Amino acid sequence: MTRHPSSPKQVLSQARRRFLAQAGSVALAGTVPAATLAEDTAEQEVLLPLHGLDQRSQWRIAFGSCARQNKPQPIWQAISQAQPDLFAFIGDNLYADAKSAQELATRYAEFHALEPVQQFRRQVPHIAIYDDHDYGDDDVGAEYPYKRESQRLFCDEWNEPANSPRRTRPGVYQSYRINAQGRSVQIILMDLRFNRTPLKSDPARKSGYADLMRQAAAGATQPIPGWYVPNPDPQATMLGEQQWQWLERQLRRPADLRLVVSTIQFAAEGTGWESWSNFPRDRQRLIDQIRTLRADNVIFLSGDMHYGEVSRLDLPGQYPLWDITSSGLTEVWSVPTPNTRRISPVIAEPNFGVIDIDWHTRRLLASVRGVDGDIRLKQDISLDSLRTV
Repeated sequence: MTRHPSSPKQVLSQARRRFLAQAGSVALAGTVPAATLAEDTAEQEVLLPLHGLDQRSQWRIAFGSCARQNKPQPIWQAISQAQPDLFAFIGDNLYADAKSAQELATRYAEFHALEPVQQFRRQVPHIAIYDDHDYGDDDVGAEYPYKRESQRLFCDEWNEPANSPRRTRPGVYQSYRINAQGRSVQIILMDLRFNRTPLKSDPARKSGYADLMRQAAAGATQPIPGWYVPNPDPQATMLGEQQWQWLERQLRRPADLRLVVSTIQFAAEGTGWESWSNFPRDRQRLIDQIRTLRADNVIFLSGDMHYGEVSRLDLPGQYPLWDITSSGLTEVWSVPTPNTRRISPVIAEPNFGVIDIDWHTRRLLASVRGVDGDIRLKQDISLDSLRTV
């Protein structure tokens, strides 16, 4: 998501055998032995054997996006103090913006040397997916020339085993599952880069964007959209057909809660930046899949925007689709952006997201929290409201 027409945004795994073998959460006081990791190779869903969940009815999953590796990252301390059972890195985990394979490798080396985040990774069980900046460059998709190198670097950094399907299939998408007390949470990480058709833009919007930004700097407060527009091509795709078939298989599996990680916003409308609204056929296809497969209990988690918010997509004859956006861990965009499905304040400061699940009350509390760990916005959702009519 570019914020300036002439440059990239300036303003602004598997529950890995090796990782889990050597690092459990400090908050949960223990390591997870590799021998306990079970993998369903047929459906390529990975079981996450997290500590302590059998003893309590409240589970906590945190998530975040958009962390520039050359900036201070004090927010990891707040996330650690929140004591999540699991953390999901949901894209732009580093900023490569790489024009060569060597540059991409250099940026990953910088990320690997960043002690605050690596210390966090040693302490807290985590999973990860890339977005555009750690995939390769701003807003790129299938056209990125170094995507195979990107796939390898991603899998190496996030400790994917040599035989992981994430290393060989067209994209690093992955599904995970947490099972405890007869309850099951499915976490689906979609790859929205490897197969994505190039974006379609409006030249007039793009050429006039600099003037709108100058007006905003002078105090104008009207929302400013970006220049991306829906792609009407029936062949345009976000996922690619192989990932679509995989996703359908995941949605057929039972779950008490499904956290579907979409690195860009799913429900938002009218932003003019990257979102599923730029690929209306694909968004409708996923909506239809959720309805026809009776895939209940779906909540979308998204990043990318450099602010936090909650959006909701209300659908006739179907339960509402919530989209909880947390962005960024370091990056902030304070210029108002339109979104007709926004139902919360906009949190334009460094933030991370938290999903608190209470199985006793059957409620979910989604919150966006600041670098001090305090809640900036929250949304209470009944799990019983996430059912197909």
